[in-house]
Amino acid sequence: MNKTPPLIILAFLVGCVTTALFNVPRARADSANLTRWEHWCVDVDGVPKNADLEKAGAEGFELVSVSFRPPVVQNGNSVGGGATYLCFKRPR
Repeated sequence: MNKTPPLIILAFLVGCVTTALFNVPRARADSANLTRWEHWCVDVDGVPKNADLEKAGAEGFELVSVSFRPPVVQNGNSVGGGATYLCFKRPR
C-alpha cells in the first residue's frame, strides 16, 4: 500500500490548522517597506579603473553585473567591441 496520499493529506491539514491558529500574515509585493532601486550601467573600454569603482561605491552604488563584449573582427581587422559592461544599483 502506498502511504504517500495519506501523508500529503495530513501535511495539508496540519498547514491549514497552523495558519488558522497563528494567523500567519500574507506576503504582499506592494508593501510600504518594499525597496526601490536605481540602476546605472556603463560601457568601459578595457579594464575598469579602481578609482571609478570606488567613486561609484562612495555614491552608494553596488556592482551587480559585469559582462565582456569581445572585439568584432572582420577580414582580420578589429571593427569595434572589446568593452566591459558594468551595471550598478542603489536604493532610491
